Amino acid sequence: MKKIVFLLIIFALSLAGCSTTKIEHTTSPVYVTNTKVMYLLPLENMEGEIDSYQLLNGRFGDSKFTLLCYMICNSREISIDLLNDFGTDMGNLQYDGSSVNFTSAVFPENLKAEYILLDIQNAYYQVGALQEAYKAVGLSFEEEIQGETVIRKIKNGKKIIELITKNGNSVKIQNNLRGYEYNLTEGEE
Repeated sequence: MKKIVFLLIIFALSLAGCSTTKIEHTTSPVYVTNTKVMYLLPLENMEGEIDSYQLLNGRFGDSKFTLLCYMICNSREISIDLLNDFGTDMGNLQYDGSSVNFTSAVFPENLKAEYILLDIQNAYYQVGALQEAYKAVGLSFEEEIQGETVIRKIKNGKKIIELITKNGNSVKIQNNLRGYEYNLTEGEE
């Protein structure tokens, strides 16, 4: 009987120890909804690699913008250099897996770069990793393939929060909750 009590105490203590484990996040949270928070995922979840110029057409509310950017996305970094029509540097976003650095003459200073990075991760990361991460916060991540088009959805119940459409060298990210969208079109070599 003493052995059973001892084993039950050890088991209970091990459960208590597990429940107090805290995950330390090194980046700011991203509010996918007004109450559901995501953190950036590790870089090793990147699906493939990107190393190219992209034409970025965006809209936030009534404001529209077009920029050229140079994107590097792989298992070591996400880097986006923003350029104007003349190729002049307009800003830079860097994520090395533990920290985010963002400077820009185009976007407001209070813009959290983690929101842009999460959109990039939603578009280019492995489906399984995204599904697991969203499920953990009470949301769903779905992917369907329709011919040459890949459609990804982040949903809160039946409501589509974000819709990502990938077709050939073009990616459209549309956030229905926050009211913005942008298209990335890979430049010709």
